[in-house]
Amino acid sequence: MNWKPLIALPIAAAAVVSVQHPAIAASETTEIIQESTKIFQEMMISSETQIAPEVLRRSRAVAIIPDITQAGFIVGARRGTGVMLTRNANGTWGNPAFINVTGGSFGLQFGAKSSDLVLVFPNQESVDDVLSDGSIELGGNVTGTAIEEEGTAAEVLQDEDGSDPIYVYSRSRGLFGGAAFEGAELGFNDGLNRELYGRPISASEIFTSSRLPTPQAIYPLKDSLFKAQQ
Repeated sequence: MNWKPLIALPIAAAAVVSVQHPAIAASETTEIIQESTKIFQEMMISSETQIAPEVLRRSRAVAIIPDITQAGFIVGARRGTGVMLTRNANGTWGNPAFINVTGGSFGLQFGAKSSDLVLVFPNQESVDDVLSDGSIELGGNVTGTAIEEEGTAAEVLQDEDGSDPIYVYSRSRGLFGGAAFEGAELGFNDGLNRELYGRPISASEIFTSSRLPTPQAIYPLKDSLFKAQQ
């Protein structure tokens, strides 16, 4: 698996839609949740992309980003929007927050590629890295594969000091070749989070509030996560 990191660009369209057409924006949030659920279920069925139950049981958070698109010649770009869920103190999965993974690249490139990603956060420190700054850079140190003895190998993204790893599972479609220099960032989509919950809300509140209503659309994904870790 060839993981190349990806820089966050705001998705302004979501904010525009949310102001003018709330009903349309609400359907957009549901569509992203449903597509993320579909991607996770499909990746768990395939032996090439499934995540070992033990890895999921140990995880503190999971992010699913479907259909990250990359296209370009000489200069390329990537963009995708998905959801992130953290684990509650009692072991259940909490409410979702919308995230963006976006980036740019420069190099000898051709073709176009669409990728689906599942990021597994194995410890609380890796989750706190995202929450403390509102985003994290993903383009730092890629250490290769890990957890092969427990299931499908994943690439591992780490900080420069080798701490706070994130396991990366992906599948790709289409062709893309050449060398590229690129940076990457994972950040929260405040506009979509506001539309889903009906008010401005931080990712920290989404992940920690016990009084926040659970969106109906997220139940199938929670159920899939629960079954996948058995």
